[in-house]
Amino acid sequence: KQSLGAIQRYISRVAPFLLPALFFQSAIFALISPLPLFILTLKNRLWISIFALATNIAFLYSASKSNLSEVTISAVYWFSVGVLFPFLLRKSGKIRLSLLFSFVYLVGVLMLSVSYFAHEAHLSFMDYVHSEISTGLDHLIALPDSPVKKMVDEEGRGALLKQFMTEVPSGILISILVGFWVNLLLASQLTQNFLSKSFWSKYKNPEWLIWPTLLCGALMAFTEHAPYYIGLNGFKFLLVL
Repeated sequence: KQSLGAIQRYISRVAPFLLPALFFQSAIFALISPLPLFILTLKNRLWISIFALATNIAFLYSASKSNLSEVTISAVYWFSVGVLFPFLLRKSGKIRLSLLFSFVYLVGVLMLSVSYFAHEAHLSFMDYVHSEISTGLDHLIALPDSPVKKMVDEEGRGALLKQFMTEVPSGILISILVGFWVNLLLASQLTQNFLSKSFWSKYKNPEWLIWPTLLCGALMAFTEHAPYYIGLNGFKFLLVL
């Protein structure tokens, strides 16, 4: 209990001003990078969390020489998961409503940000996404002993790129959803008097979610057409829910 209390005090007082930026640069801890901000927001005034958020943005931009798009993504993710979500949760006490609003806000701002960067690059939205995924794929291929390189050798770069483009919407949405859930789960373990163990044992999503899931499954019958891609991505996302 003493060690847990020491960890909690460190996270709530010092970590929010530095750890999110450090975590975000790590492939292992990037998903939980908003956690220190989340815990800070649960117990402090909103302006303190905003100040901690600004400190991390400045640190990430100056110390790691990150490009503007990476800093923008990190800032939106930190604010939505680590500040907005716990703030709404603290004020309303309603997890689903707070999560829904924060989730929609995060997705909406990310889409607007991508649209802006596409406009600056004189590309359409989809062309910009295609270019970014293509660049990322080339980076993965260049890594030593890259499994992606083996996949390219077997399937071809064009086929693999098409697969990434097809499934990137559900991949992004699922990653965001898992980010909210993991940070909420860890915050409940590190913060006293916040979401007891009985909450996790009793919680379940509404049963009506089965109907949009079945609808998305039916849309997958339209092979290689727009309804197919909508159904495929929607089906995967709803299965995670």
